[in-house]
Amino acid sequence: MFEYPQYLKNYLNKKTKPPASDFINGSTYYSELDYQYVTYMMDVVRPCMAYGSATNDWGVNSGLSSATGKAIVDGATRLVVGDKVFFEGNDITRQFFSDIWQEDTKFLNFLSRAERFKFVGGSAICKINTDNRGRNYLTAFRIDRTLPSFDEMGNIVGCVFFVALLNNFKNNPDDLQYWLTEERKYNDNGDKVIVYKVFARSGTAQSPVLPSPYQNGVHYKTLPRAIKRNLAYMGIDALNTEIALPYKDGLGVWKLDTTPTNSCMPDVPFGDPLLFGAIDLLWSIDVVYAGSMIDTLNGEGKVLVPGEFLQQTLQRLKNLYPETKWDVTTAELNKYGAENFVYLQPTTYDKEKSGPTPIQFDIRADQYRAMWELYQKEAVVRSGFSPTSIFPHLTPDNSAKTATEVTAEENLTRASVRQAHLLDVPVFNRMLKEVAYQEGLSTNIELKLSDYIGNKLKFDENIRQNLAMGIIPREIAIQQVNNLSAKETQDYISKIDGDRQSQAFGGAMFDDKSYFGGE
Repeated sequence: MFEYPQYLKNYLNKKTKPPASDFINGSTYYSELDYQYVTYMMDVVRPCMAYGSATNDWGVNSGLSSATGKAIVDGATRLVVGDKVFFEGNDITRQFFSDIWQEDTKFLNFLSRAERFKFVGGSAICKINTDNRGRNYLTAFRIDRTLPSFDEMGNIVGCVFFVALLNNFKNNPDDLQYWLTEERKYNDNGDKVIVYKVFARSGTAQSPVLPSPYQNGVHYKTLPRAIKRNLAYMGIDALNTEIALPYKDGLGVWKLDTTPTNSCMPDVPFGDPLLFGAIDLLWSIDVVYAGSMIDTLNGEGKVLVPGEFLQQTLQRLKNLYPETKWDVTTAELNKYGAENFVYLQPTTYDKEKSGPTPIQFDIRADQYRAMWELYQKEAVVRSGFSPTSIFPHLTPDNSAKTATEVTAEENLTRASVRQAHLLDVPVFNRMLKEVAYQEGLSTNIELKLSDYIGNKLKFDENIRQNLAMGIIPREIAIQQVNNLSAKETQDYISKIDGDRQSQAFGGAMFDDKSYFGGE
């Protein structure tokens, strides 16, 4: 873990505001972890989450932040999720997911949330839920809001979720706030069960503490009416009681991983956070950013005068206005210790030639920009993407890039997006099949995410050339150029063929000669 130099800390604490804080104190969460996970979570996951969320996590990322890590995570999430999702499979099931379910349950929001949490912490935990109206929907959790257990294949065999802080946004000191926790597990009989618990919030108002989920929660009958209403809306009518789970695919809990293996702990079923290999560069970017801000603050016009000259001036002012206090600037002098650190001339000087000297510090914008972009490019590459796919503002090289260089950059992002799809889509398909099963539909359903296309114009031109040469079918060309699903492509072709037939028919019946009654 990196630390700012002390002089930089002092300056930042005095002149700047630290990043927003992670408002929930996770000390209880870390105390519940198995001992072999604590070091990994503290030294790897926590710093990556702090940089990836642009938050001050009790000291991690506590200086002046450029939020570069968050920008990388946001950009990667957008590229992987894409601008459109498709559903393939049984016609009735596909139509239900496309036309009804995805809009009703905000499926795209779930995808973005799951991908972001996966990139920030290395793994994200997702689960299926059923509300009081019978709707089946999916939710995603950041790894530090769950306590999962796994089998040898990486399947989840038990998990605790810190679901929500139940509270109305009212400033009433008599109202307690409550945490809701959810545990899914196999009980002693091997049955799939779920246990809900509610805990009164502990900690301070500024730093609430996560509860210990293995303690006994409060009784349902002792809860305020508003909290009971919240629980009822979520479909929860019993606490501290084992309730049978109806899900076919295990506990209805799944894990998304950023990478297929873990670099620090190969035996654990967690992926590496997206920023795992770039933490040192992100720290360097923040130091450069802080340095540029310090130059900017110091760049305000200043007037330097000899210390003795200023002291004599202050003394004359005191003599003229004895009722006025004139010791503020003198105290400012004493703070630096040595006058020649701040002031232009030593105490022995020619009074006839001395006087105030205006100066303007040089703001080294070009140098800072060069360092800033160098570190940004390297941080993005270490995260697995081409720099311009995440940061389009980066200054291009002065020399024109060859087609090979451009292709290499695009291939880097394309490979990372493809790897993310290969890891994620099978897991998403398991979730969708479980939703379809709960809805009483055919489980023949699959998700298809948009492929990454760096240069759309070049891509379309290449498709058209291949179609003209007869080396790809028209159906594939229409599907790829217009970013359509297989079903949408068939509808597209049918409409095109129908329009052509209409035009042929209309041309014979409604030409000028026929329309005006000529021969």
